[in-house]
Amino acid sequence: MKITNGKDFWAGVMFIAFGLGFLLLSIGPPAFLVELARQFDYKLEYGYAMGNAVRMGPAYFPTVLGGILAVLGVAVLVRGFVSKISNPLAVFPFRGWLVVGGLILGVIAFYTLPSRDATMFAQIAHALLAGVAILMLFAAFGERSLWVVLFAVVVFGYALKPLGLVLATGLLVFISAWGGHEFRWKEVTIMSAVLAAFSVASFVYGLGLPMNVWPSLWE
Repeated sequence: MKITNGKDFWAGVMFIAFGLGFLLLSIGPPAFLVELARQFDYKLEYGYAMGNAVRMGPAYFPTVLGGILAVLGVAVLVRGFVSKISNPLAVFPFRGWLVVGGLILGVIAFYTLPSRDATMFAQIAHALLAGVAILMLFAAFGERSLWVVLFAVVVFGYALKPLGLVLATGLLVFISAWGGHEFRWKEVTIMSAVLAAFSVASFVYGLGLPMNVWPSLWE
């Protein structure tokens, strides 16, 4: 079959990848990956309790969301083969050297994962190494606006625990805005403050989630 719409094809691949990623991170690795890691003397354990629709566990919502996203990705992927709208497959530039560099740094970060009792500096250094690896993988595809926004989400995930919700939200907004065509300090600052206040009011005080509001280093 011939790919007629490159945009739908790559959008479907992206949805499937993110959906399966949510599934794997939520319910844990498949048995063959656990066995493969054991052969290299590495203990691969992660995942959360699933629960059920009445009593949801922490893995329930991301698992359902990931499944829906993967199914949607399959539908979009199939449309890329039957769509009457024609778009080339090469819809964005590809930089192979960034992929290779990102994979190398990712492997190093995977095998140098610090233990829970490691020093704060070791954890920060590892987070920076993993962040650079992800940044290089994102930067290998598409224009700056695409990989900057994706990288901003990754930075938010890494910064949320040590920096707190307020500063992590500020980083998310500032980095995302940097990926646009115009960057205005005043507008971005106001947006960061409003979004941070809304996030604290909604998640910390409204839902009662145990999240750091300010940097834990200052406590």
